[in-house]
Amino acid sequence: MLRTRFTSQSYFVLAAFLDLMAQKVIRMSKDQVRIDETAELPAYLSIFTKELTAALAEDDSLENALKPITSWDIANQIYDGIGHELLASNQVQRVVFQNNLKPHIIYEPTDSARSEAKGWLIENISASSTDLAALNLFEIMSSMDALKWVIDDQGQRAELVKQVERNAHAKDIHRIGATAAEVITQKRFWLDSWLS
Repeated sequence: MLRTRFTSQSYFVLAAFLDLMAQKVIRMSKDQVRIDETAELPAYLSIFTKELTAALAEDDSLENALKPITSWDIANQIYDGIGHELLASNQVQRVVFQNNLKPHIIYEPTDSARSEAKGWLIENISASSTDLAALNLFEIMSSMDALKWVIDDQGQRAELVKQVERNAHAKDIHRIGATAAEVITQKRFWLDSWLS
């Protein structure tokens, strides 16, 4: 359970990384990553940008730039910030989640928000000019083997996969996703050895 939560949180932070790339706050040339430190960002990205800036000062490689995605502090701050915004727009609802430690308040998407997100993803992947945010979401859902839970029709899913495979931007996003998977796996092995 701990591993699953860790992986999900890491992909959640990867989504923020990819979104910042789509907004050109984070730029990559070959495997060198840069961040625009003058960009005005929401407060809930403060820990992330601080750790990313520190990581890039040491080594600006893609692998090193992705190391902050495994931070629980970053994931929690982004989750709370985005959750609050989505709650204000009635896209999520607060739900009490009880684990073996103590109850937590989590955000669950409303049925209408789920339906809208699914429609948005299908429409944007199918469009002649694909939105980078849709490609980012598609990559993360594919990496987590979660696409089947959003698009339950196997034929429709297969068609979307074909469309994404033909997209030049998707190849770059997939490369970032594959590097992120390696970073997450390395950190998971470290956590496993630490927990044992």
